[in-house]
Amino acid sequence: MEAIDVKNAARRFGADLVGIAPLSRFDGVAPQNDPRSIFPQGKTMIVIGRRIPRGTIRGVEAGNPANGTVADFGLYMLEDQYLAKTTYDLVIWMENQGFEAVPMFGYDVEATAGVPLGAPVSEGKPAPNVYVDWKRAAHLCGLGEVGRNGLFITPEFGTLQRFAMLVSDRELAPDEVLERNVCDNCNACEEACPLNSTLCSKCSAGAVQTDFGRFHTVDKISAACGRACLASLEERGLISGKFTTPFRKH
Repeated sequence: MEAIDVKNAARRFGADLVGIAPLSRFDGVAPQNDPRSIFPQGKTMIVIGRRIPRGTIRGVEAGNPANGTVADFGLYMLEDQYLAKTTYDLVIWMENQGFEAVPMFGYDVEATAGVPLGAPVSEGKPAPNVYVDWKRAAHLCGLGEVGRNGLFITPEFGTLQRFAMLVSDRELAPDEVLERNVCDNCNACEEACPLNSTLCSKCSAGAVQTDFGRFHTVDKISAACGRACLASLEERGLISGKFTTPFRKH
Protein backbone atom coordinates (compact mmCIF):
# COMPACT_ATOMS: atom_id res chain seq x y z
CA MET A 1 0.00 0.00 0.00
CA GLU A 2 1.63 3.22 -1.20
CA ALA A 3 0.60 6.87 -1.13
CA ILE A 4 -0.94 6.73 -4.60
CA ASP A 5 -3.05 3.73 -3.56
CA VAL A 6 -4.38 5.59 -0.53
CA LYS A 7 -5.20 8.66 -2.60
CA ASN A 8 -6.94 6.66 -5.30
CA ALA A 9 -8.97 4.77 -2.69
CA ALA A 10 -9.94 8.00 -0.91
CA ARG A 11 -11.17 9.50 -4.17
CA ARG A 12 -13.14 6.35 -4.98
CA PHE A 13 -14.86 6.79 -1.63
CA GLY A 14 -15.77 10.38 -2.41
CA ALA A 15 -12.83 12.52 -1.28
CA ASP A 16 -12.15 15.63 -3.34
CA LEU A 17 -8.86 16.42 -1.60
CA VAL A 18 -6.20 14.15 -0.10
CA GLY A 19 -2.91 15.13 1.51
CA ILE A 20 -0.21 13.18 3.34
CA ALA A 21 2.45 14.23 5.84
CA PRO A 22 4.88 12.45 8.18
CA LEU A 23 4.05 12.89 11.85
CA SER A 24 7.50 14.38 12.34
CA ARG A 25 6.01 17.61 10.97
CA PHE A 26 4.07 17.82 14.23
CA ASP A 27 7.23 18.03 16.34
CA GLY A 28 6.84 20.74 18.94
CA VAL A 29 3.04 20.52 19.09
CA ALA A 30 1.64 20.33 22.63
CA PRO A 31 0.74 16.77 23.70
CA GLN A 32 -2.87 17.87 24.02
CA ASN A 33 -2.94 18.49 20.25
CA ASP A 34 -0.39 15.95 19.04
CA PRO A 35 -1.76 13.07 16.92
CA ARG A 36 0.92 10.83 18.43
CA SER A 37 -0.82 11.20 21.79
CA ILE A 38 -3.71 9.32 20.21
CA PHE A 39 -1.68 6.75 18.25
CA PRO A 40 1.95 6.59 19.47
CA GLN A 41 2.79 4.00 16.80
CA GLY A 42 1.51 6.27 14.07
CA LYS A 43 3.83 7.42 11.32
CA THR A 44 1.65 9.29 8.86
CA MET A 45 -1.10 11.91 8.87
CA ILE A 46 -3.67 11.67 6.08
CA VAL A 47 -6.12 14.53 5.62
CA ILE A 48 -9.12 14.08 3.35
CA GLY A 49 -11.56 16.76 2.26
CA ARG A 50 -14.97 16.91 0.64
CA ARG A 51 -16.09 20.04 -1.11
CA ILE A 52 -18.97 22.20 0.07
CA PRO A 53 -21.47 22.65 -2.77
CA ARG A 54 -21.21 26.28 -3.84
CA GLY A 55 -24.99 26.46 -4.12
CA THR A 56 -25.43 25.89 -0.39
CA ILE A 57 -24.39 29.47 0.35
CA ARG A 58 -26.39 30.97 -2.51
CA GLY A 59 -29.41 31.51 -0.26
CA VAL A 60 -27.26 33.39 2.24
CA GLU A 61 -25.94 35.55 -0.57
CA ALA A 62 -29.53 36.28 -1.62
CA GLY A 63 -30.47 37.31 1.91
CA ASN A 64 -32.47 34.20 2.82
CA PRO A 65 -30.21 31.79 4.74
CA ALA A 66 -32.93 29.17 5.20
CA ASN A 67 -33.01 28.52 1.46
CA GLY A 68 -29.26 28.12 1.26
CA THR A 69 -29.24 24.84 3.22
CA VAL A 70 -25.71 25.75 4.24
CA ALA A 71 -26.11 24.32 7.74
CA ASP A 72 -27.28 20.99 6.31
CA PHE A 73 -25.45 20.22 3.08
CA GLY A 74 -22.59 22.58 3.85
CA LEU A 75 -21.90 21.54 7.43
CA TYR A 76 -23.84 19.01 9.51
CA MET A 77 -24.85 16.46 6.89
CA LEU A 78 -21.63 16.98 4.97
CA GLU A 79 -19.43 16.29 7.99
CA ASP A 80 -21.56 13.80 9.90
CA GLN A 81 -22.70 11.69 6.96
CA TYR A 82 -20.88 12.18 3.66
CA LEU A 83 -17.38 12.98 4.98
CA ALA A 84 -17.77 10.49 7.82
CA LYS A 85 -18.70 7.73 5.35
CA THR A 86 -15.70 8.55 3.16
CA THR A 87 -13.43 8.46 6.21
CA TYR A 88 -14.90 5.19 7.46
CA ASP A 89 -14.60 3.50 4.08
CA LEU A 90 -10.97 4.57 3.75
CA VAL A 91 -10.14 3.29 7.24
CA ILE A 92 -11.69 -0.10 6.51
CA TRP A 93 -9.88 -0.27 3.17
CA MET A 94 -6.57 0.43 4.91
CA GLU A 95 -7.26 -2.17 7.58
CA ASN A 96 -7.90 -4.69 4.81
CA GLN A 97 -4.34 -3.94 3.65
CA GLY A 98 -3.05 -4.77 7.13
CA PHE A 99 -2.48 -1.21 8.40
CA GLU A 100 -4.29 0.76 11.07
CA ALA A 101 -5.72 4.23 10.60
CA VAL A 102 -7.27 6.19 13.45
CA PRO A 103 -10.06 8.47 12.15
CA MET A 104 -10.61 11.91 13.67
CA PHE A 105 -13.11 14.69 13.12
CA GLY A 106 -11.82 18.22 12.60
CA TYR A 107 -12.84 20.12 15.73
CA ASP A 108 -11.98 23.74 16.49
CA VAL A 109 -9.02 23.44 18.88
CA GLU A 110 -9.53 26.95 20.27
CA ALA A 111 -13.08 26.02 21.26
CA THR A 112 -12.04 22.68 22.73
CA ALA A 113 -9.47 24.42 24.91
CA GLY A 114 -12.33 25.65 27.09
CA VAL A 115 -13.79 22.19 27.63
CA PRO A 116 -13.07 20.50 31.02
CA LEU A 117 -10.65 17.62 30.55
CA GLY A 118 -10.78 14.18 32.12
CA ALA A 119 -8.08 12.54 34.19
CA PRO A 120 -5.04 11.13 32.37
CA VAL A 121 -5.26 7.35 32.03
CA SER A 122 -1.69 7.01 33.32
CA GLU A 123 1.19 9.16 34.53
CA GLY A 124 2.83 11.21 31.80
CA LYS A 125 -0.17 11.02 29.45
CA PRO A 126 -2.17 14.07 28.34
CA ALA A 127 -5.64 14.46 29.75
CA PRO A 128 -8.48 13.35 27.49
CA ASN A 129 -9.65 14.42 25.09
CA VAL A 130 -6.79 15.08 22.69
CA TYR A 131 -7.86 17.29 19.79
CA VAL A 132 -5.67 17.66 16.71
CA ASP A 133 -5.71 21.04 14.97
CA TRP A 134 -7.18 20.12 11.59
CA LYS A 135 -6.10 23.39 10.01
CA ARG A 136 -2.49 22.73 10.95
CA ALA A 137 -2.81 19.14 9.72
CA ALA A 138 -4.31 20.17 6.37
CA HIS A 139 -1.58 22.77 5.91
CA LEU A 140 1.19 20.29 6.76
CA CYS A 141 -0.32 17.85 4.28
CA GLY A 142 0.04 20.44 1.51
CA LEU A 143 -3.65 21.15 0.98
CA GLY A 144 -3.71 24.91 1.55
CA GLU A 145 -3.39 27.57 4.21
CA VAL A 146 -5.31 29.60 6.77
CA GLY A 147 -6.38 32.93 5.33
CA ARG A 148 -6.53 36.32 6.97
CA ASN A 149 -10.15 35.70 7.98
CA GLY A 150 -9.24 32.48 9.79
CA LEU A 151 -10.80 30.24 7.14
CA PHE A 152 -8.84 27.44 5.52
CA ILE A 153 -8.33 28.10 1.81
CA THR A 154 -7.33 25.61 -0.89
CA PRO A 155 -6.21 26.31 -4.47
CA GLU A 156 -9.05 24.12 -5.74
CA PHE A 157 -12.15 25.28 -3.88
CA GLY A 158 -11.17 28.37 -1.92
CA THR A 159 -13.05 28.23 1.37
CA LEU A 160 -15.51 25.53 0.32
CA GLN A 161 -14.43 22.22 1.86
CA ARG A 162 -14.60 20.18 5.07
CA PHE A 163 -11.83 17.96 6.39
CA ALA A 164 -11.28 14.81 8.42
CA MET A 165 -8.00 13.23 9.53
CA LEU A 166 -6.53 9.75 9.75
CA VAL A 167 -3.35 8.72 11.57
CA SER A 168 -1.82 5.56 10.14
CA ASP A 169 1.01 3.24 11.12
CA ARG A 170 1.97 2.94 7.45
CA GLU A 171 4.81 5.21 6.35
CA LEU A 172 3.77 6.90 3.11
CA ALA A 173 5.44 9.31 0.68
CA PRO A 174 4.48 12.82 1.84
CA ASP A 175 3.15 15.81 -0.04
CA GLU A 176 5.07 19.06 0.00
CA VAL A 177 3.70 21.93 2.04
CA LEU A 178 2.10 24.46 -0.30
CA GLU A 179 4.71 27.05 -1.23
CA ARG A 180 2.54 29.78 -2.71
CA ASN A 181 0.03 31.83 -0.74
CA VAL A 182 -3.59 31.42 -1.76
CA CYS A 183 -4.64 34.30 0.49
CA ASP A 184 -2.86 37.48 -0.58
CA ASN A 185 -4.36 39.76 2.09
CA CYS A 186 -6.69 41.46 -0.36
CA ASN A 187 -8.78 42.73 2.60
CA ALA A 188 -12.09 41.77 0.96
CA CYS A 189 -13.15 39.87 4.09
CA GLU A 190 -12.69 42.85 6.40
CA GLU A 191 -14.29 45.30 4.01
CA ALA A 192 -17.39 43.11 3.67
CA CYS A 193 -18.02 42.67 7.39
CA PRO A 194 -21.04 44.73 8.51
CA LEU A 195 -19.94 44.28 12.13
CA ASN A 196 -16.51 45.88 11.63
CA SER A 197 -14.78 42.55 12.35
CA THR A 198 -15.45 42.92 16.07
CA LEU A 199 -18.18 40.38 16.78
CA CYS A 200 -16.89 37.21 15.11
CA SER A 201 -17.88 35.05 18.09
CA LYS A 202 -21.49 36.26 17.74
CA CYS A 203 -21.59 36.82 13.99
CA SER A 204 -25.08 37.42 12.63
CA ALA A 205 -23.96 38.16 9.07
CA GLY A 206 -24.68 34.75 7.58
CA ALA A 207 -22.51 32.60 9.85
CA VAL A 208 -23.74 29.27 11.23
CA GLN A 209 -23.90 29.07 15.01
CA THR A 210 -23.01 25.44 15.75
CA ASP A 211 -24.42 23.19 18.47
CA PHE A 212 -22.87 21.81 21.64
CA GLY A 213 -21.44 18.88 19.68
CA ARG A 214 -19.13 21.35 17.95
CA PHE A 215 -18.48 23.40 21.07
CA HIS A 216 -20.82 26.22 19.97
CA THR A 217 -18.27 27.53 17.49
CA VAL A 218 -19.21 30.05 14.81
CA ASP A 219 -18.70 28.74 11.29
CA LYS A 220 -17.89 31.71 9.04
CA ILE A 221 -17.71 30.08 5.61
CA SER A 222 -21.17 31.43 4.76
CA ALA A 223 -20.68 34.71 6.66
CA ALA A 224 -20.10 38.02 4.90
CA CYS A 225 -16.33 37.67 5.27
CA GLY A 226 -16.32 34.12 3.91
CA ARG A 227 -18.51 34.98 0.93
CA ALA A 228 -16.40 38.03 0.12
CA CYS A 229 -13.24 35.93 0.33
CA LEU A 230 -14.64 33.37 -2.09
CA ALA A 231 -15.86 36.06 -4.48
CA SER A 232 -12.45 37.74 -4.49
CA LEU A 233 -10.58 34.48 -5.03
CA GLU A 234 -12.83 33.53 -7.93
CA GLU A 235 -12.81 36.98 -9.52
CA ARG A 236 -9.03 37.15 -9.57
CA GLY A 237 -8.54 33.56 -10.75
CA LEU A 238 -6.66 32.44 -7.62
CA ILE A 239 -8.54 29.14 -7.38
CA SER A 240 -9.23 26.58 -10.08
CA GLY A 241 -13.03 26.50 -9.71
CA LYS A 242 -14.90 28.40 -12.45
CA PHE A 243 -18.62 29.25 -12.38
CA THR A 244 -21.07 31.04 -14.63
CA THR A 245 -22.74 33.09 -11.90
CA PRO A 246 -20.43 35.06 -9.60
CA PHE A 247 -20.95 35.94 -5.95
CA ARG A 248 -21.24 39.53 -4.89
CA LYS A 249 -18.44 40.90 -2.79
CA HIS A 250 -20.84 42.57 -0.37
